[in-house]
Amino acid sequence: MKYLWFSCLCFIVLQGCIFGKDDSNKENSSITPSSQDAYVSKIAYDADTLLKYLHQRKNFNGNIMVVHNGLKILQKSYGYADFRTKTILTSQSNFRMGSLSKQFTAMAIMMLKESGKLTYEDNIRKFFRGFPYPNITIRQLLNHTSGLPNYGEYFAKVVLTSKYKFTSPTNQDVLLWLINEKPKLYFKSGESWLYTNTGYILLALIVEKVSRKPFFEYLQQRIFGPLDMTSTLVYDKKRTPKIPHRVYGFRQNKRLYDDHLFDRMFGDSNIYSSTEDLYKWDQALRTERLVKQSTLKEAFSPTPYFKNLFKKNYGFGWHLDKAGHTAFHSGSSGGFRCTIMRGLEKDNCVVLLTNNEDGRYENITKTIFDWLD
Repeated sequence: MKYLWFSCLCFIVLQGCIFGKDDSNKENSSITPSSQDAYVSKIAYDADTLLKYLHQRKNFNGNIMVVHNGLKILQKSYGYADFRTKTILTSQSNFRMGSLSKQFTAMAIMMLKESGKLTYEDNIRKFFRGFPYPNITIRQLLNHTSGLPNYGEYFAKVVLTSKYKFTSPTNQDVLLWLINEKPKLYFKSGESWLYTNTGYILLALIVEKVSRKPFFEYLQQRIFGPLDMTSTLVYDKKRTPKIPHRVYGFRQNKRLYDDHLFDRMFGDSNIYSSTEDLYKWDQALRTERLVKQSTLKEAFSPTPYFKNLFKKNYGFGWHLDKAGHTAFHSGSSGGFRCTIMRGLEKDNCVVLLTNNEDGRYENITKTIFDWLD
């Protein structure tokens, strides 16, 4: 029943029962050319119609990109990058992606592994002196089987109580928390699965230690630069005060909600990107421009745990469907909600980036993605 409302909405919208002013950003749209077959054109039209409907009713503000067989059949913007200044969204508009950032951290680790600078089975104690947990590996950080507790709740409390002299904790603060406070593991490493941002904070620090470069610099030199992802960057409010084509996060009442307690951290979140750049990213993952296909295959494989008796449909920075045909992830951070869903066997992809935190758009992304199949 919980998806009934959404099915009904899609039916109403796609029957053409919506009229009135269309204030989506026509100058920033790109719909499949007439040479495409009618089926693909209908998908683009239906997706656009659905988002127009939601936008007109103030239930959606953001960008979409739909890729079918490697070609963008819909790339469009709906609304404002900044409600205060009425700045219009474009395909280059830069959204804070939240946990979609994890896939780039995972790729950095994969590249270092391919170059022989680390292995997935390396013990974390190899990289951090005084690390209190003896049996956690890089692989377990990648696939959330480490048992490490989430730092979020703890740091929200200590910032409020001023236990530590900071207002915006960093990755190093998380590492020191683990070393000094020794919080209890949720479970014995490798014996269960639980999504935790803490693991990706540590992975980013490992990238810095092994590459001997700042995390943002490594990603720029090895991923963003080579793929010509000109809008994409790792954000730190002290290091990057200005973001090109910046989108600001809001809540439904159009109240600015762009700042975040953890906006000096990286690895688990805080990458900004655009639909245009994420198209380049999706296409690169279908080649060997970054790593070998054998490396990618392992990254898009389910996670075994508890002595390999069970598997979780999560790879390295990606959720997976049960059939193993689709990889996806969502992210939310400081007024943003973003989703990407891509085919592993078919060259299809849907990206939905929004700067309205109040909605949940995963169902919309999945509905449109299913139309492509």
